[in-house]
Amino acid sequence: MGFIATICAIISGCAPSQKTTLSVSNSVVSNAATISSVRSWLASRSMLAKSMSVTGDIAVDQNGSTTSASFSMKSKRLADLLHTNSDVEESRLDSLSIEVSGPFGIKLARFLASPEKYQFYDILHGEPISGTTDAHSLEELTHLRGVSLSAMNDIIYGIAGSDLNSDDSLQFFSNGNRHRLIIRNMNARITEQLVFEGELPNDSTSGNLSLVEFIRWNSIVDPASSPSSPDVVVRFSSPIVVNGVSIPQHIAATAGENKLTLDYDQIEINSRSLVVKIKMPSQ
Repeated sequence: MGFIATICAIISGCAPSQKTTLSVSNSVVSNAATISSVRSWLASRSMLAKSMSVTGDIAVDQNGSTTSASFSMKSKRLADLLHTNSDVEESRLDSLSIEVSGPFGIKLARFLASPEKYQFYDILHGEPISGTTDAHSLEELTHLRGVSLSAMNDIIYGIAGSDLNSDDSLQFFSNGNRHRLIIRNMNARITEQLVFEGELPNDSTSGNLSLVEFIRWNSIVDPASSPSSPDVVVRFSSPIVVNGVSIPQHIAATAGENKLTLDYDQIEINSRSLVVKIKMPSQ
C-alpha cells in the first residue's frame, strides 16, 4: 500500500490491530432525547465546517520504520439541497486533496477525490490509480469496509459521527465529564465509538462538545459491556477556533503497530478561495 493510501487507511480505520484491551469506565446511560440532541448537534457542526485548507507536518510509523514529511490538504464539504417527495434535505458534496512533500519541496504523493472520482499517485511506487468515488472503489484502495469520502473528511476536521444512517444502532453514555456515543452500522458491519468532553447540547445550536477520541472496530461489538481490541484509535488534541469553527491541531491515529500523526500549522476555514469544488486533473 502506498504512502497516501496508508494515511487514508489509518485515518479511516485500518485493520488488523494488536490484541490489546480497551478499558471502558462505568457511565450513566442517557435517554433518547439526549441522543437526538447530540445527533442534531453533530449534523449542524458538520454543515458549519464547509471547507478547510491546511499545511503541516506528517509522520507515519509503519513496519518498524518512520517516514516524516510535510503536507498540504484541502477539504470541501459543500452543502447541497436534495428534493425528495416535496421535502428539502441538506446533504454534502465532499472533495479532498492531499499532497505530501519531502525535502526541498519534492512531491512524494498525491490523493485527489471528488464526489465522482478519485486519483491516487504515489511518485515512488508507480503509475496513478483512479476510480469512481464509491464504497466499493474506496474499499479496494484503502482495504476498509464501509469507508466513505465524507467519513474521511470528518476525521480531519475532528468531527466524526455526522455521517449517521437512520438505521444505525446508537447508545450514549455520560458520567458528567466525558461522554461516549456508540454507533453500530449493521449494513457495513462496523462499530464506532466517539468520546467527547464538554457541555452536552439541548438542540443543534447549543452545547460545547469537543471530540477527543474516535475508535473503530471492523465488526459488530459491544464496547459498553464487553471491551475488545479496536482496529483503530484516533486521538484529537490542541483545539483552536478558526473562523468560528473548532479544529484540532494535533491528530494521532494508531492501528496495530502502525501510527500516523498530523500536526496542523497554517489553517484556513471556510475561505472564499475554496468556494468551488476541488478540480480533478485531466490525467
